[in-house]
Order: sequence, then C-alpha cells, then structure tokens
Amino acid sequence: MTTVNTATLKQKLSHYLGLARQGKEVLVTSHKRVIARILADDGETGRLPLVQPTRPASELKEIGGFGLDTDPVKQLIQERKKR
Repeated sequence: MTTVNTATLKQKLSHYLGLARQGKEVLVTSHKRVIARILADDGETGRLPLVQPTRPASELKEIGGFGLDTDPVKQLIQERKKR
C-alpha cells in the first residue's frame, strides 16, 4: 500500500495510476487524513441490479405531497437577515 498527498498525486498521476494498475492500493491524503483510495478496476461495474417496477407510474399521481408548517422561503429570508 502506497500513501500520497494530493499535491504529489497531481504531479505524478500517471505513476500512481500505474501502481494501481499493478494491483497496488494507493491512499490519497489531504492534511494527513486519508480522503480517497485508488484501486485497479476488478471488472465489476459495482452497479445495483435494475429492478422492474411492480406498479405503473401513473399511480404516482395519487401520492399527495407533504405539508409544511412554515413557508420555507420566509424562513430562509429570516435566517439571512440574522447574518
């Protein structure tokens, strides 16, 4: 496992991508904290399976919205006035 900070990663991106391609894990840090991992692609898409709907989309019209106790625009204006 290799650790690299973001500045060095930007300068030598091809090198670190090559390490990942070889199967090595590259940890990317920012301010000494790990923020990302670079790994070789294992060929899987990582996507969830597509599930067909069980009911028609037209039934969505029957779903009512939700009511708010306050007007969000008024609340936003009040919060901005406090700043």
